[in-house]
Amino acid sequence: MSDRPHGTDHAHEDPTPPDVPVDLGEAVEGADDGVSPERLVDYLDAGRQPYDPEIEESPEARAQLAALERLRAMGARLLESDAAATPAPDPSWISGVMDRVRLESRAGRQIPLASIDERSTLHITEGAVRALIREAGDGVEGAMVISCTIHGDVSVPGALVRVEVVVSGLFGEPLPALAEAVQAAVSSSLSRQTELTLESVDVVVDDVHLQSEGGAA
Repeated sequence: MSDRPHGTDHAHEDPTPPDVPVDLGEAVEGADDGVSPERLVDYLDAGRQPYDPEIEESPEARAQLAALERLRAMGARLLESDAAATPAPDPSWISGVMDRVRLESRAGRQIPLASIDERSTLHITEGAVRALIREAGDGVEGAMVISCTIHGDVSVPGALVRVEVVVSGLFGEPLPALAEAVQAAVSSSLSRQTELTLESVDVVVDDVHLQSEGGAA
């Protein structure tokens, strides 16, 4: 678990002013998936109605939709905080996060699951596990997952794997405690919902939103 509040990512040097809403449709432009980012944003704006099977039945599209929902929730919390003293994340930063979400939502490797029927083979995709990691990390107050990586041979049952999670932390939050909370949330989620044998969950705070007139680092 690492705490590096001043990482190499300087996407916050020109933040969107807190009174300017972030256009998520523009921020996620450029997707090469089957479902366009504009369509995802429109679907979210419509309250996910009427039901769109191409989105709702696609694990990749659902993962991107969930990430968009969490980004919007984070933006709303920032705008409501202490007279909007915390600058909202700029579109280029959000675009970078969504680029990672699109990459990580792809199926990737197959992770075997135990089955009581020897004639059947069960598995969960690596993309689904990464979605669990993002959901757990984003659920920690003040944290937003930038990227997550699963190291190790996940195709071998019982093999040790190491999970690396890179997050952005909200300035004012104690970063070591934030990293520990993300680590605990991710570990708990993976233990409850997967059969991975975790060697470690390493959390790096590589970016920080600053409460200052000059913007964010």
